[in-house]
Amino acid sequence: MSKSAKSFYTALTGIVFNVLSGVIGLIVTRLIISNYGSDFNGINSTANQLINMLLVVEGGFTLAISVSLFIPISENNVKMINGILSAASKIFKKIGILFLFAGIFISVLYSLVIKTNLSREIALLTFFMATISSAFNLFFAVKYRILLQTEQKEYILNSISTFTLMLTQSLIVLSVLANGNMLYVRLFIMIGAIANSIIIMKFCKRKYEFLDFNANPQYDAIKGTKDVFIQKITSMLYTSVPIVFISASIGTTTASIYAVYNSVFLLLKNILYSFISAPRMGFGNLIAQRKKDYVYEIFLQYEMLVGNSLLWLLSVATVLIIPFIKLYTLGVSDTNYLNWKLAIILVFITFFEIIHVPSGNIINMSGNFKVAKTFQTIASVVLLFLLIVGNYFMGFYGILVSVLLTSIILAIFEIYFVHKIYFEKKITKFLLSIIPQFLLISGIIILEINLLPLIDNYLMFFLVAVILSIINGILILSYNLLFNLDVTKAIIIKIRSIISEKQGD
Repeated sequence: MSKSAKSFYTALTGIVFNVLSGVIGLIVTRLIISNYGSDFNGINSTANQLINMLLVVEGGFTLAISVSLFIPISENNVKMINGILSAASKIFKKIGILFLFAGIFISVLYSLVIKTNLSREIALLTFFMATISSAFNLFFAVKYRILLQTEQKEYILNSISTFTLMLTQSLIVLSVLANGNMLYVRLFIMIGAIANSIIIMKFCKRKYEFLDFNANPQYDAIKGTKDVFIQKITSMLYTSVPIVFISASIGTTTASIYAVYNSVFLLLKNILYSFISAPRMGFGNLIAQRKKDYVYEIFLQYEMLVGNSLLWLLSVATVLIIPFIKLYTLGVSDTNYLNWKLAIILVFITFFEIIHVPSGNIINMSGNFKVAKTFQTIASVVLLFLLIVGNYFMGFYGILVSVLLTSIILAIFEIYFVHKIYFEKKITKFLLSIIPQFLLISGIIILEINLLPLIDNYLMFFLVAVILSIINGILILSYNLLFNLDVTKAIIIKIRSIISEKQGD
């Protein structure tokens, strides 16, 4: 199977998984809020982000190991592959044990300081069950995940995750409808995550008979882990820390409001990540095999497709976020979920988080971990400072503005480096592509918000969403056919070749 085909299947299965995950997640969250209250939803959402914070102990080994496997996999060097994976196995067993003990300690500590009206035991058990499933994955399954990712077979991981997602969420829905204990929600999530890891392990043991985790470990082949570690810290800080800060300093009810809005934008981000990340490993192989000028032309197409898709989805989401929240929280009386300020800030955070991902992928896949470390270190320091200052002076909004400013700084650093320094090209091509479209879409959003009809049911919401998606999609495509014709034609040709390849299969 070609790189393009693997990327296509990875993107397709990723989109299916993330759409299902996002939509079902919103449905389940609504059931949780209705039956158990915003307080428990805040605790449950905090538990997810607390685990993401603790996963910093993974230290970026996953990415560093993937990069170290590019050459041996392309050369079918089984001895080297086993050596690297043997080292990975030993590393992740130690990390899994460390994570488990750290998780237990943090679960106890955080359950004592979190601001909630529910019992401390509920908070403790929620955090503890979240810890168990992640520790299991680190200890047993993550080495197999790395192998599948590096071989660009993430579509297998996505397919398995889709199956376990459906199983887990079905059990949760049945439990909630049967008025089961609220802790069953976390119990079923834990069971589903462990089942996911076991299925991946079983699949890989059958698929890769040559695997030998007792081979002589090749630790020296895994480079850049200390540099990648900083990336993990920064990622953790601006994705997980906000809700943890909010639940500890303001309360779990406010955390629930943030979590509901964030879950909508997280759905959009995950859809985008599905195809943004799909060719990531392919770029790693491409960089190892082809000249920079060739890689640059492919990168421009990749970057433009990401930017256009981001503006398209975000334009529709911005117009419809408040109408959706009104429908979604209809009948919820324990807190007010309508908040335009929060919605707008999250729109800008989403834009700046996504727009530099293509550049970030090039930095990592080219092995420029030290450059990434520098950028991420600056971003981490700035974010920590801004979080403390912002939380003190502005509270809830100060935390969000801190995340926004950090994402802007990181976007500037990574985009400039990749265009100007790595590829040695002018950055004006990117700026002239994205800025006019951003301004155009901003005007369209304002117009559509003012012309938006009353939306009082989900069928109406769906119809409006489809109409806006078509209109905004046509406008963005038309703009690029007029002003970015060369790159747009190259993208269309590439998509046609992938479709022809699928039909040939």
